[in-house]
Amino acid sequence: MVRETHLSPLRVLALVPYALGAAPSQRYRLEQWAPALAERGIALEFSPFADPTLTALLQMPGHVLRKAWLIVAASARRAREIRALPEHDAVVVHRAACLAGPPWVEERVRAQGRPFLFDFDDAIFRLHAAAANRPFAWLKAPGKTATLCRLSDHVVVGNEFLAAFARGLNDHVTIVPSSIDTERCRPVSRPRNPRVVVGWMGSSTSQTYLEAAAPTLRAVLAARPVELRVVSDRRPALPGVEHTWRSWSAETETQELGGFDIGIMPMPDDDWARGKCALKALQYMAMGVSTVASAVGTNREVIEHGRNGFLAVTTQDWVECIARLADNGDLRRDLGGAGRRTVEERYSMRKSAESFERVVREAMGRRQGMA
Repeated sequence: MVRETHLSPLRVLALVPYALGAAPSQRYRLEQWAPALAERGIALEFSPFADPTLTALLQMPGHVLRKAWLIVAASARRAREIRALPEHDAVVVHRAACLAGPPWVEERVRAQGRPFLFDFDDAIFRLHAAAANRPFAWLKAPGKTATLCRLSDHVVVGNEFLAAFARGLNDHVTIVPSSIDTERCRPVSRPRNPRVVVGWMGSSTSQTYLEAAAPTLRAVLAARPVELRVVSDRRPALPGVEHTWRSWSAETETQELGGFDIGIMPMPDDDWARGKCALKALQYMAMGVSTVASAVGTNREVIEHGRNGFLAVTTQDWVECIARLADNGDLRRDLGGAGRRTVEERYSMRKSAESFERVVREAMGRRQGMA
């Protein structure tokens, strides 16, 4: 149902780094919120830096010269766009307006006097790059995250770890969790799998965490005859770990999630992982899939151990948690149901869109009060 609003409609330009529909950070934040925001009188108009060709190429190793050329071309395109920036009531930048270089676009937007919001959901103030793009890591200029926090009228972040960083640079910081469309992602009747399926779904970048957990996965498989199923955009490197791999696509995402009996989210305890927004766990939980996640960062806020999922630290924890779930279908059902309720109550797309709407209108009100 479309929500009627008596508030003046606002046009907000969203400068995002990647092609639409391709990057989880965009998909589960601004892109996902856009329809609900439109119902509430805020029209997000997206402008990606990378086109689909560059976005896809960035996930592949090699192609250094072609990547460099496409980044230069995208930067030139962004410069032309900013020179002829159409009238908008506000501008929001997700992560960065350009994938490389200093924040010249954001400085130009700020100089034009429009309310400027900065949104991020990872610890991008720490240098981090996928193996495919390590030659370009220095171009990300992680120091510009601090500059963008200072420049913006309001900083929107995905969790408390990121908020703590932003609060040292800006007085106006709001946590708006990465969220799940609970109408699209909902529990389904699970197939009777020949073996209990322990599933992992994610991008090629986050898959490095799964690959690093190979010794733990070997111990899990030695303890119980479960199927490890990986759904991602590249084949995982898991030597000595028996698994099945399925290629990820947006069209089959919920179907694949619905085939899991247990969802897993292994992570190291470092700053980059602490900046994560527990999105993988939230996806599993929204589908009613019992979840086991590393006791790191936002996972500890989302999961109450033994009530709506399990948290694990050591290899023995992982073995015991997955063994308990593999042996007990009722426990899987109960934890999955509690996980679903957690997402509905705290992490739904509509709740996060409403929070973001309040931030936009608050930033607009402050700027108008300064005029």
